Amino acid sequence: MKKLLLLLAGAGLLVQVAFAQSTGKITGTVTDNKTTEPIIGANVVIQGTHYGAAADLDGKYSIYNVPPGEYNLIVSSVGYTRVTISKVVVKINLTTRQDIKMASEDVLSEEILVEADAPLVQKDLTSSSVTVTSSDIKAMPVENVSQVINLQAGVVDGHFRGGRSNEVSYLVDGVPVNDSYNNSLAVGVENASVRQLEVISGTFNAEYGNAMSGVVNIISQEGSTTKYDFGVQSYIGNHYSSDKKIFRNLQDPLKIDSRDIQFNLSGPFPFASGIPILNAVTFFTTARYLDEDGYLYGQRIYNITDRAPAVFGSDTIFFNTGDRAWVAMSPYQKFSFNGRTTWTSPLFKVSYSIFYDDNFSQGYSHDWSQAPDGRMKNYRTNIVQTAQFTHIPTSNTFHVLSFGYNKHQYEGYTYKDPYDPRYIDPALGAALSNYTFRSGGNEGGRYDRYTNSFLVKWQLTSQLNDKHKLGVGAEARWHELFNHDWNLRNSNTTQKDSLTGELIFVPGYFEPHTAGNQSYLKKPFEFSGYIQDKMEYDMMIINAGVRVDYFDPNTTLPKDLKNPLQNTLFTGTTGFKKTTQKIQASPRLGVSFPISDKGAIHFSYGHFFQIPPLENLYVNDEYLVSGGQALSSVTGNGDLKPQKTVSYEFGLQQVLFDNLSIDGTLYYRDIRNLLGMEIINTYEGYKYARFINRDYGNVRGVVLSLSQVVNSYLNVKLDYTYQIAEGNSSDPYQVYNYAQSDPPQEAEKKVVPLDWDQRSTLNIFVRLGNAEYGTLSAIFSYGSGYPYTEDVRNSQGLRFSNGGTKPDTYSFDVRAEKGFDIGGVRVNTFLLIYNVLNIKNEYGVFGSTGRADRDIYTKFATPIIGLNTLEDYINDPTRYSGPRNLKLGLSFSL
Repeated sequence: MKKLLLLLAGAGLLVQVAFAQSTGKITGTVTDNKTTEPIIGANVVIQGTHYGAAADLDGKYSIYNVPPGEYNLIVSSVGYTRVTISKVVVKINLTTRQDIKMASEDVLSEEILVEADAPLVQKDLTSSSVTVTSSDIKAMPVENVSQVINLQAGVVDGHFRGGRSNEVSYLVDGVPVNDSYNNSLAVGVENASVRQLEVISGTFNAEYGNAMSGVVNIISQEGSTTKYDFGVQSYIGNHYSSDKKIFRNLQDPLKIDSRDIQFNLSGPFPFASGIPILNAVTFFTTARYLDEDGYLYGQRIYNITDRAPAVFGSDTIFFNTGDRAWVAMSPYQKFSFNGRTTWTSPLFKVSYSIFYDDNFSQGYSHDWSQAPDGRMKNYRTNIVQTAQFTHIPTSNTFHVLSFGYNKHQYEGYTYKDPYDPRYIDPALGAALSNYTFRSGGNEGGRYDRYTNSFLVKWQLTSQLNDKHKLGVGAEARWHELFNHDWNLRNSNTTQKDSLTGELIFVPGYFEPHTAGNQSYLKKPFEFSGYIQDKMEYDMMIINAGVRVDYFDPNTTLPKDLKNPLQNTLFTGTTGFKKTTQKIQASPRLGVSFPISDKGAIHFSYGHFFQIPPLENLYVNDEYLVSGGQALSSVTGNGDLKPQKTVSYEFGLQQVLFDNLSIDGTLYYRDIRNLLGMEIINTYEGYKYARFINRDYGNVRGVVLSLSQVVNSYLNVKLDYTYQIAEGNSSDPYQVYNYAQSDPPQEAEKKVVPLDWDQRSTLNIFVRLGNAEYGTLSAIFSYGSGYPYTEDVRNSQGLRFSNGGTKPDTYSFDVRAEKGFDIGGVRVNTFLLIYNVLNIKNEYGVFGSTGRADRDIYTKFATPIIGLNTLEDYINDPTRYSGPRNLKLGLSFSL
């Protein structure tokens, strides 16, 4: 507690010297277009805002603390024709340079309209970062933010530069929105709500914490102060494949399997006329309903109440009563609402935002393909609310106080009522042979969990002078985690069926605080503070900062790990002890050297810490260990240390031609204290697995990006990543899984390729056309094969983890759009096609062959006791990428 008080005191000092760092700056010089002399006192104003500046004696101007977005600049001066510069893009934490040339009024009397050119080199970029604007997202063949993120260089299926997928911090308007239970992005932010999206895959500044691999910062849309915008977008879609063996029930080209409709409305506060304070209030809202059947189907051969076949010698009796209808096995439904309201004045800004989504889904299980109705249903509800209060005492300084409340609720069950009489014995219908589908039954597990997180965050940004931009901040987060897992069993021990003699099944559950019925409620606490300075000199730009993080898991551990069951026979080993608080400091440094007006090099270095996902601290917190010699129990560890990454990066930006630039980056990451497991033997001779910090890894790679803007009708971007991601384990459960094998295997003691070690990744984006004539955009992606572990029978019992390589993967997606006006209404039609070439990428392969369609050891399979063939079972559609998916849409906007 003393450490926390000292930390709070230190943070209080920081506070004395803090609005989100998610702003940018516009700077440049204003000169006479003939004499090149500076125009002293020229006014540069951002249209429709309170932001502006006047040129100094050298003609220089700077507009500070500008929210990210696209703006028009209005430039005026006595004796000169007014200039309007459109499409000036301000990016998160970066400087936009816009030099301005003005003509005398005696030469030109009409206003000059100029469209800003996007800079090919961002000179103050000190680490790898990509900014995607709302217009960029609209042009891409994508439907959600996750797709946009995965298209960025260095990101492979949610893994940033070789890290584990839960090592990324997600922020909306500078406020963290991760679900701390598993550190995932739980809430849905719709594309229409995104004004700007920053993806940082390299090192990142001290303002960002609790992340080791990357940061995604989403800036949400705000409404206009002068007009209303209303739009409706809807589409229908269909998966199609001629391959009946793998992709079943997808042979009808007219079948509709996805439906999507979205509304958005924004503008000034309604009914505000004549009320001065309300004239400055705007709002933005969007709502979406999505209903998808997916492309994974099963056939109802068996009903839930059917049972496994009965075998009498050479005869087999089947009890199948299904109607053989096709059933969607990966359905997904979502309703979402994103809203933000903002009040702005010259000195203050107040905003409130809410992101809500309600989801239903079912996960595909190949084993249930002939009895699809018995699977668990999953429900998820997320609410993220943020209130921000901004004070702007001077044009150079502002600070923001943010309050956030996130609630993530999850439930899973087959039937809502735990004692629903439709429940039957989960073991009923279990397969009697290998390569065989189930023949009835239902899943009997249930879960109910929630995460409530409350946040208070304060940040100050001050442009002290033209050289130093200071940022300081502090953040406190309180969490409440509840988790309950319980399993179905027969509560009847006496009544038997008169015909079969079996016990009649009556739904019941294991007693609380036993291995089959566990729950916990935990309340951990986090606190952090940072200080950051951006120094801009002619010869270099420096980002330097340090961050301090504090974490209290607020739980207990057994005093003696060999006596988790608190057996009093072992004196002196019983009781529990409080976990310790964790504190660490993270220095960060990034330097950019502009080598000319068309090139810059940068170097960055930093230490990054992250508390493991909280589920791994608290699972089985009662330390319930099953008896016997078998290993079947896993416990959390409330004393886990923060995971650590030390990252280095060196990069070059260079303009090759007037419209072509190249960006190259070399990087190395050293990763320590990753989550793993240890096996502990109790005094009674039992075994259990416990999470500890034991895994490690390293990642090295190079990224090359080419960007070419040929003209206003053609835009091309290409990025290639070569990366080697190695470590001793891809899965924290590896030690546990190895110990359960027969015979038990020893965990890796050397680095091997990680499961997501895709050595070569290539993305090519092409956009043709414009709003007047229509647009066509396409994304082609290539990835070298992921590693896989070969079957030990191939190597005479020796195991070589991830020693094989899967086939390479390809994808090609396109989007075509054409708009036209009808009576003042803008109508857009679009066609979106995923996997245009209908490629079947092999993601899941058999260890015996390295291919998805062949397993050479099926020759040793026992006779199948079921209504499927061996080929039916081998043809698992989840081993492949999805088939061609065509979506046709229409939108209206005012």
